Amino acid sequence: MKFPFVLLVFASFIKSSTSSSPISDSPQAPSECVEDKPQGLCTVSLSQHTFAPNNLLLPEDVRGVFWIDAGTDMPGKSNPWVDLNYMIPFEEGSGKEGMFYTIDATPGYQSWEDVPESYPYIKSFTSLGTRSEVDPTDLTVRWSACGPTCGTKFERYFPLPLSSPSEQIGPNEYIRKAVVFGVTVSEWKGYRVVDEKGERTEFWNKMVERFGDVALVIKGEDAGD
Repeated sequence: MKFPFVLLVFASFIKSSTSSSPISDSPQAPSECVEDKPQGLCTVSLSQHTFAPNNLLLPEDVRGVFWIDAGTDMPGKSNPWVDLNYMIPFEEGSGKEGMFYTIDATPGYQSWEDVPESYPYIKSFTSLGTRSEVDPTDLTVRWSACGPTCGTKFERYFPLPLSSPSEQIGPNEYIRKAVVFGVTVSEWKGYRVVDEKGERTEFWNKMVERFGDVALVIKGEDAGD
């Protein structure tokens, strides 16, 4: 779920430190670092990673863990996993009832390919304080950011002009799109690798093989910096 160019453009206008990013109410990832990396990141073993428990608040057809694959010719633009079980329902009166969200910098929510191209993107959204907002009726993801208001009493999220709708083309298989200002700018494949019951799907082994059993993650609170 990557839009590095758009996020980097917004980051040049909205400045805030990573430490001011809001605290998420989502479950926190356990310490499982294999190798420390810059920017408060580390690598983990895909085959040994423990995902969040099944989120029964999510509809079954969107519950689980998804692999977003931009292909080998676009290094740094793939997510070995995005764990939708971290999603939190919007509160009543928020104007977004029925939708779910999580802070993008939440440890355990998502991972990235362990290549140098991943680092600028991760830095851009941690500085912006972005959150993913999911419509469970069609698995469309939209983004908003709190920028300099993150972590303050004035915290407020402002919508970003990008979204990622999904089209299911088979069991646990999707086409995802990047839409900016209403224009589709790219497409890539998506796969559900852990299903609504917490079981690995037919795409699990392909995902592990694709990334050599290694993923780049934001450290959990108990992993140290």
